[in-house]
Amino acid sequence: MRFFKSLFFCMFFIVFSCKKETVEKTGIIPQPNFINYQEGTFSITENTTIVVKDSKEGQLIAAGLNSFLDTNFNLNLKVSSESQANAIQLMVNDDKTDKEAYQLEVSKTGILIQGNSYQGVFYGIQTLKQLLTPKTIIKKPVLNFVNIKDGPEFGYRGMMLDVSRHFMEKDSVKKVIDILAMHKMNKLHWHLVDGIGWRIQIDKYPELTKKGAWRKVKEYKKPWEDFEATYKDSEGDVYGGFYTKDDIKEIVAYAAERYIDVIPEIEMPGHSEAALQCYPEFICEDTENTGVYCAGNDGSFEFLQNIIDEVVELFPYEYLHIGGDEVGKEAWLNCKRCQKRMRDENLKSGEELQSYFVKRMEEFVDSKDRKLIGWDEILEGGIPERAAVMSWRGFEGGIEAANAGHDVVMSPGSPLYFDYNQGTSEFEPPSWGGYNNLLKVYNFNPIPEDIAADKRHHILGGQANLWTEQIKSLSHVQCMMLPRLSALSEALWTGPDQKNEQDFIKKMDLHFDRLNALGYNFAWSALAPDYKATYDNANKEFVLELNNELGIYDIRYTLDGSVPSMTSENYSKPIRFTDPIDLHAQTFRKGEAIGFPLKKLFSTSFTENTKVTYTNSYDASYSGGGDRALLDNKYATPRGDDPNWQGLPQKDFEVIIDLGKPNALSYIGLNFFQHLASTSVMLPTEVTIAISKDGKEYQTVYSQALETIQKRDPIIKRIETDFEKQNISYIKITAKNRGTLPEWHIRSGDAWLFVDEVSVK
Repeated sequence: MRFFKSLFFCMFFIVFSCKKETVEKTGIIPQPNFINYQEGTFSITENTTIVVKDSKEGQLIAAGLNSFLDTNFNLNLKVSSESQANAIQLMVNDDKTDKEAYQLEVSKTGILIQGNSYQGVFYGIQTLKQLLTPKTIIKKPVLNFVNIKDGPEFGYRGMMLDVSRHFMEKDSVKKVIDILAMHKMNKLHWHLVDGIGWRIQIDKYPELTKKGAWRKVKEYKKPWEDFEATYKDSEGDVYGGFYTKDDIKEIVAYAAERYIDVIPEIEMPGHSEAALQCYPEFICEDTENTGVYCAGNDGSFEFLQNIIDEVVELFPYEYLHIGGDEVGKEAWLNCKRCQKRMRDENLKSGEELQSYFVKRMEEFVDSKDRKLIGWDEILEGGIPERAAVMSWRGFEGGIEAANAGHDVVMSPGSPLYFDYNQGTSEFEPPSWGGYNNLLKVYNFNPIPEDIAADKRHHILGGQANLWTEQIKSLSHVQCMMLPRLSALSEALWTGPDQKNEQDFIKKMDLHFDRLNALGYNFAWSALAPDYKATYDNANKEFVLELNNELGIYDIRYTLDGSVPSMTSENYSKPIRFTDPIDLHAQTFRKGEAIGFPLKKLFSTSFTENTKVTYTNSYDASYSGGGDRALLDNKYATPRGDDPNWQGLPQKDFEVIIDLGKPNALSYIGLNFFQHLASTSVMLPTEVTIAISKDGKEYQTVYSQALETIQKRDPIIKRIETDFEKQNISYIKITAKNRGTLPEWHIRSGDAWLFVDEVSVK
C-alpha cells in the first residue's frame, strides 16, 4: 500500500528550532515518510510508565520495549493499562487502512505510539529505539519533541535464507530474524529444501531427515559436486542438520512476535537430489537421479502432497513457495511414463510438462487455503491462474507476470542477491557470482516502467536472496546481510519522494554504531578504498585517484608499502607519480582503521611506446581490454567475470613486452587466476620470466613449476621475481597451460588460463 502518498504534499521536512538543540537528532532507517521536529525535549525516567492495553499482544510488545530500556539505560518501567501523563502510551486505533502504519509523537506529556494494529505499534517502537541509539551519541533517554507519521511503500519486504546448502542452528535463524525486525522487514522466505539438503522433519517420510539432511564430505569437492546423502553416524566426515517440528514451531512463533511471516520453500520439480536419493521410486524410469521428480508418476504428486499436508500445519501464512527453477527436462523426455503423460495431456514440450506439474500442485496448494509462489521459471509453458511469481532472472519475468495479472515479488539477482560480492577488494570473504554494492541496493526500484499503470498494484514488493554455497556461519551471514539490508529496507519502506542517497549515507554513519552495539558482524566494504589509475599524456605522468563507495571518512596512504596509520598522508587530491609506487591505503573512522586495505604496485615503465606481442592470442570473449590490458594498472579481482582478466583456452600464454627504451628494473610480477568450483580456469603448470636488453638474448630470472591446487575456492596466484637492478628493454613471459582439465575436475574439456597485470619496478 502506498502510504501518505496523496495525504502529504510535502513528504519530508525538518523544522529546526531557533534555539540550540539539547539532543542530537539521529537518522532513522528506513526513513519515515513524514517527520517534523519541534522545540523541546522529553526525558524517560524511572517514573515514566508504559501504558498499554491488558492483552497478551500488548503486554508482549511492552515487555520488549522495557527490555530495550533496561539494557540501554538501566530502566525497568512500570506497565499499566491506565492512561496517564509521563508515559509511553502504546495504542491501537480504529483505522484499518494499513495495519503496518503508525504515528509516533513525543511531547511534554510523554511518548504516544499509535498503530493501525499492534504490528504498526511494533514498528513505531523500532523507530523509537533508533531515536534512542546509538549510545555513541545518545547517553541518556532524552528525546526531542517530534511528530512522525509513517507506513510502508510496499507490503512485501523480505529476505530469503538458504539453510539447505549450509545448515544454520535454530538460535542463528532467530538472530537473522532480529536483524529483519529492526529494519521493519516482514517476510522471511526460508529455503528449507534443495538438492543437497532436506532440513524439515516430515513424519510420513522419515528418511528425508534421517538420510536427506546429511551428506558425505568429500575432499576437494564443494557440497553440490558428487553429492551423496548419507546417515549422521556414517563413516567419514558427515555434514548436515535439520529442524524438528518443535524447532520450526518455535522459530515461526519467534518471527510472529516480530511480525514476520515465515514462508517455507519445498523445491519441486527440480533441485531434489536429496529427496530422490531417499525415495528413488520417484525418479524417472531408466534414468539417473537428475534431481527432478518423475512427472509421469502419480506417486510423485502423492509424495509431495503428503509433504505439503504437514508443512502447512507448521506455517500458517498466505504463501507456500515451490521453487520451480532450473528444471532439467532431459530425464522427462527420455522417460516412458513422462512421455505417456505428455500424450495423454496433449503436451508438446518439456516446458508444457513442467507447467502441468506446477498447475497440478497449485490446485492442491489452493485446496489447503494457501497461495503458490514460485521462481519466474513457472511462467514457462503457462502459469496457474492463481499463482504468484518471484522474479530472480532480472525484472523480465516479473514484468510479464504482472502485466498478465499475477502478483509479483521482485527479487532480481542484480541487485538483490546478497551472496554476491559487496566490494571490489581481493580481501572480500568468499561469495558467489557478481557484485551488488550498498548503493546499488539502495537505488533498487521494484516497479519497472514496462509494467502497465493499471497492473503496478501487482508488484507486492521485493526480496533479497542469501544463498549459502560459500556461507557457513552466522557471522558470514550477517556480513553478507549488513549493511545491504539497511539499504533494502529503505528501498521498500520509504516513498520515492522521501528517499535521498546522501541523507542515507549520513545516517549510515550512526547506523554502523547501532550495528556495532548489537554485536553484528557487518561489512565495511562500502568504505574500503578503491582506485582509478590513468596516464596524463600531456604531463607525462601517472595519476592515481582514491575513493570509497560512500565518499566518507579519511583515506590515509603510504607509497612505500608500509602500513598506514593516523599520521600517514590523508588523501585529498589525486596522486601524481613518475616512478613506481607501492600503494597501501586504508580508511580510518574515529581514529581506527576499518574495512579492507588497498595494496597495489603501480608501475611507470609502461608508456604509449610500450608494445605487447602475443604468440597465442587471447580469446575475444576474455580480452581484458585488449593488447595493453596487462599494462594498464587495473588489477582483476578474484572473480571469473571480472573484465580485466585475459583468458586463453588450451594454449600457453606467451608474450614479449617491448618497453620502448631501456628501464632500470629489479622486479617483475603478474597474477594468475583459478576457480575450480564454477569455471574451467586453472593455474598454469609452469611459469618462466626472462629479460633482455636487445630482444635477442634473454636471461631467465624466474622459472618454476607450479603445484596443482585442488582447492575449489577462487585463487589469485601472484608470481614475483626480484633480481639485480639492470637496464632492460624486453620482458618475455611464458605460462604453460595444462591443456585439458584433469579427471577430478567437475568439468571436462579445455583448461583456461586467466592472467592479468604485469607489474615492474
